[in-house]
Amino acid sequence: MKTRSVDKHKYRNYLVKADEFFDMMNESFAKRKFNPTVLNAIHCAISSADALTVFYKGIRHAGERHEDVVALLNTLGLPDMQSKNRQLLDLLRIKNSAEYEEKLMTETNALDSIKNAERFFKWVRDMLKE
Repeated sequence: MKTRSVDKHKYRNYLVKADEFFDMMNESFAKRKFNPTVLNAIHCAISSADALTVFYKGIRHAGERHEDVVALLNTLGLPDMQSKNRQLLDLLRIKNSAEYEEKLMTETNALDSIKNAERFFKWVRDMLKE
């Protein structure tokens, strides 16, 4: 798995990014713009995962397959990893379709993505409370 070293104090920057993606996810959904809703949910989760791994290990996933971050998260020994990995993977599985394919995201896609991103992001923030 390809990783990149990051100063542990920079985890806050990833948390800020996650928070901004989270806000934009909700704004997009309020405007019934489902494509950016899903993409912002995905990026919220990716930045959240980066915040965790930077905080605990001083590294972040840097490979092409975002799904590989799950193996890195599993090394952290945090509670609820199985359900959190499922939420993250559900988001990552729709990434290619949402970002690159001709398919448009539906309200159902958006609602599922919001649910997973919200649960994952809130859990990450709880894990990072100092």
